[in-house]
This record gives sequence, structure tokens and C-alpha cells, in this order.
Amino acid sequence: MKNTPIKKEKKKITDSNVLWMLVSILAAVFFWMYVSSTEGVEVTRSITNVPVAFRGEESLRVSRDLIVTEQDQTSVDLTLSGKRRVLSQLNNDNVTAVIDLSRLTSDGQYTVAYELSYPSGVTGSDVSIVDRSVDVINFYLDKLSRKTVEVRGDFTGTTAEGYLAEESLEFDPLVVNLSGPKKSISRVDCAYVSISRENVDRTLQYSTTFDLLDADGEVVDDSQIEHDIDEVRVTLNILSTKQVPLDVTILDGGGATRADNTNIVIEPASILLAGDASVIDSTTKLNLGTIDLSLFATDYSATYNIVIPAETENLTGVTEASVTVSITGLATKTFSIPQDNLSCINVPEEYTAAIITQSLNVTVRAPQEILNQIEDENLRAVADLSDAAALSPGVFNPTTRIYIDGFTEAGVVGDYRIYIMLNPVL
Repeated sequence: MKNTPIKKEKKKITDSNVLWMLVSILAAVFFWMYVSSTEGVEVTRSITNVPVAFRGEESLRVSRDLIVTEQDQTSVDLTLSGKRRVLSQLNNDNVTAVIDLSRLTSDGQYTVAYELSYPSGVTGSDVSIVDRSVDVINFYLDKLSRKTVEVRGDFTGTTAEGYLAEESLEFDPLVVNLSGPKKSISRVDCAYVSISRENVDRTLQYSTTFDLLDADGEVVDDSQIEHDIDEVRVTLNILSTKQVPLDVTILDGGGATRADNTNIVIEPASILLAGDASVIDSTTKLNLGTIDLSLFATDYSATYNIVIPAETENLTGVTEASVTVSITGLATKTFSIPQDNLSCINVPEEYTAAIITQSLNVTVRAPQEILNQIEDENLRAVADLSDAAALSPGVFNPTTRIYIDGFTEAGVVGDYRIYIMLNPVL
């Protein structure tokens, strides 16, 4: 029995494009009929996090210096009913809970019901509110206030060994201008910068943000406070430190030398100095003054001001130092220079000089064995009259130099003068 022609006929029908076109058209028609029949059906839909907005906020700020603060709700949750085709268009990007501020004219606490704003093509008559998380919004209208506050700051980090941070930071600018709610602005005491870097060994200078602090050091965190700048430029000066010894300049004399015959005590012996590294590195000691060993016999004590280099700081805080110099290994003895050993030099031609002083007592310092060998006749006193030309005739006591002939190890202690009568040449 042969059925091949029938099978071929069935295959032609299932492979026909016309058949599949008819099936597609019928399916589209049925789907359109279904959608059309359900678009007008009333449905319920929930929308969460619908934002709250204030109508007329900018106008109120400009005309009355009033701003919205202490808003208790920034969004609301809604349950709406309406036709499916309407609700399908709504979401929290195009629905807003709007507070109308146009009738409010003064600062104070307010409780106001909101109205819903829908996208274009949807009106309030198209939608019913089934439920909402809140019916009203509570807020405060505050006066817009302006204030200028000082920039302050602290370094709370650490410096590397041998370095010191200056106590005060430098800021540019020095102040910040603020505007915002009166309640918040009144709390702000300063704009505060904190530097907390570790092991700092050089001066820091950079721009940084700041916090607004109240008088108790607590942060005033209010996004409605506006400031004219967002950053300040801060400079933290880092100083080099060094323990610098104190010293005196010693002029050898009177038979004594610093190297062989002095014991010098300085209190304090050193101070801690801080400053720019170039200055500190070049400072090896601080000289208090000059001491002439020929001006005292055995001991010398004095107090000196501690003078530090410019733009440095004495961290020790001591401003004076005591210095004691003691002569060691030498003895003293008084000798009387006879008049025959008193003389003068550089007598002006228009004068004659007559020595009035009969004898001159001087103190000599030397090792004891040397003093035992010196006699009065070994000493000479010579007065220099180089400046006598500027004087009138009369008694004159010029600078006098003492010589100890034959004893280089000995020296005279003190300042001596002899009296001379100057008479004009006749």
C-alpha cells in the first residue's frame, strides 16, 4: 500500500510561511485584546521613598532670609490606587511630596500637609491615596545668619628625633565666612584643622579641609551651613633642635693663660636651641662675652645675658648664665716700683713732663718660684703721652704699661696709671 503522496502534502502545509504568519497575527491580536481589557482595571500600588520638596524655598530665602531646617521627614511612603495604565507610569523619581511655603512669612516651628506632584499626563483625579506613612511634615523656618570665624588648628602628630614643631600653625586665609540657620551658626566657634602626621622632619605646607567646632570642641555638623571656602592653606614650621654649649672668650694676661691657668664654670653649660636647620647647623657655640685675665688676681664671677641667633628659639627658657673663672697654679705678690723706674714716652714738643708719682704699687702674678726671684727694681712703669697734645697744661694720668724685665712667665694684674705734670715749654 502506498501513502507517500499524503505525507508529502502534510509536510508542505507545516513548512508553509503563510501558516506561521497567520499564527503570529492571531497571537498579536489576542495579546492586544488582553492588554486593552486590563488597562482600565483599578489596581493598588505602593511607592516608597517619595522625596519631600519645598515649593518657594529659594524665594523665601531671598526675600525674607528664612531657610528650612530641622525637617523631620525627607521622604514618605505611599499606597496609591488607580487604573493600571496610570499607576504603571509612577515611581519615586517622578512623584514628589510638595510643601508650599508661599504663605509662610516668619521664623518658627511649622507642621504642614503636603500635596503630591505627578508627572505630565497624570493628575490628582487619576490617582487616589489609599495610605501614606505620614500626613504632615514638621520643620522649622530659621533666620539666615552670617558669621565670620577664626581658623585654628593643632599638630597632634610627632616629629623625627632632633626636630620640633612650632606651637602655632599658619593659615591662609585666617578666617572663614559662614552663612546658614541661625541656630546652627550661633554654635560655631571656629574652623578647625588637625595635622596628625608622624615622624615629620621638614616644614609642611598644603591645602586641607576643616571642621566647624563649637566652644566645647564638638563638631557642628549641619549641611545647611555654607562657607565661602572649602579648604585653607596650612603651614607647619618644623624646627631643627640642638644642644648648644655656652662659652666665653678669654684674653690671656697677667701671667695666666686659659689653657694652663684657668678653671671656667658656666651655669647652665648649654641650652637647647631651635630654629631653621641652616642656622642651627652652623651654630657650634654661643659666646657670652670676653674676660681679660689681667684684670683680676684669683677669681672672677659675673652674670651674662644669653644672646641667641636671629629667628631661633631658646627652648631651655633660661636667659642668663653665671660664669666663674678661677686662676690655678699661680701666686700673686705686690711690688713697689721706685720713682726712678717711672717714665713717660711721646711727650709733645710744646710740653715738659714732670712725674708726680713717687712710687707705684703693682700686683704681679706668676708661679711662686718666679715671684721669689723678682725684685722691685725689675719692674718699670712707662706712661704713654700720645694724647697729651689735646690737653691743656696741668696734671695728667695717662695709660701706663708695666714691664717686668727678665721674667716672661710673670704678668701684672690690674690697670695702673701714674700722675704727670705737663708744663708748656718756655
